[in-house]
Amino acid sequence: MRGQTLTSAVLVMCLLVSSCTSLKVVQISDNITSDIHEGDRVKIVTKDGRDVEFKVVSVTSEDVTGDNQQVIRFSDVAKLEKEEVSAVKTAGLTGGIVLGLVGLLFIIVAAVGVGAMLAGGL
Repeated sequence: MRGQTLTSAVLVMCLLVSSCTSLKVVQISDNITSDIHEGDRVKIVTKDGRDVEFKVVSVTSEDVTGDNQQVIRFSDVAKLEKEEVSAVKTAGLTGGIVLGLVGLLFIIVAAVGVGAMLAGGL
């Protein structure tokens, strides 16, 4: 039982520290460097139809460089999306996990109680 509790606790901790993300469209403009920063994860669709995803290593006023050493000029970008943490999705996931664990705890307590009553009645 202790092993299961420990495993459950570790699983819950992993889920709680992970967060849900969503992609936010970034408008290509003169102040693009204020919207995209080193370390951001981006998804880019180029004007020639290529899909590129990477972690940003550097940004200049003219281009963005990814951790895959790929340089994309902003003039070649048809669509640029930046990955952001979604507070609503993360809260929903966390709340769902907590409610599920509380429900599971009630089921376990009820099962133990019924088992104890049956064992005592025999």
